[in-house]
Formats: sequence, structure tokens, C-alpha cells
Amino acid sequence: MENQNTQPPAPAPAGPSKNEADSGKAMAILAYLGILALIPFFAEKNNKFVRFHALAGMNLLLIWVVYAVVYGIISAIVTAATVSSCVNSYYGYYGGTCMTGFGAVGVVGLIFGIIGLLLGILAILGIVNAATGKTKELPVVGKLKIFKK
Repeated sequence: MENQNTQPPAPAPAGPSKNEADSGKAMAILAYLGILALIPFFAEKNNKFVRFHALAGMNLLLIWVVYAVVYGIISAIVTAATVSSCVNSYYGYYGGTCMTGFGAVGVVGLIFGIIGLLLGILAILGIVNAATGKTKELPVVGKLKIFKK
């Protein structure tokens, strides 16, 4: 006969209560509105529902900041290269035309525009989750835990 002294599995960590979700919806929604994410992040440390959304909002805010910095740097480089090729073309330093650089500007703008749109959609999903009282991770970026409990 086998030893039947197995212990029951440990209970799952308790999530936020319905009362916490109901009382914290407004603060949780603020978490997805850019820099306003700082308000619930620092103001509501005891409400698990608000804390969940505040952390998700802060992670999304940091991703937005990185996106903006990278976009600014790459746009500046591509624009400078395009202007440089136009100036060189004008003075006859090489046989190309300056129109080729404008294609790169358009492609960079399109790629970063799509990324910005996707980040905006993630913020809307977070707002919907907060407004409906759900603690559901955001797709893709929800797995990145930059800010932790």
C-alpha cells in the first residue's frame, strides 16, 4: 500500500475582491492614460485591483517612452540622411536624386505609426479591462514585468 499522506495543493493567491474592483475602477482606468499612471501607482498601494492595473499601466508607459525615444532617434537619422542626399544631389556631388531618401522616411513613419497604433490599442484594452473589473494581462506586453509588486 502506498503512503497516502499527500498534502492538498496550496490555495491560489487571492486576487482582488469585487469590492476592491468596484471602488478602484476610476483609479485603474487612470493607469492607462500615459503619465497619469503615476497617480494610481503611488496613491493606491493597498487595493490589489488598482495595483494590478497601475503596474500594467506603468509597464505600458515605459514601453511608450522607449518607443518615442527610438522613433525620434531613427526619424532624425533617416531625415538627416535624406536632407544630406538632397544637398549632395543639388550640388552634383553624386549622380543620384534626393527623392530616394523620401521613401525611407515614409517606410519608417509607417512602421512606427503601426507600432504606435498597437500601443494605443493595448491602452484601450487595459481601460476596458479596468472598467469591467477584470484583472486580465495585456496581450504581448503583459508578459513583460518591468515594474513588479
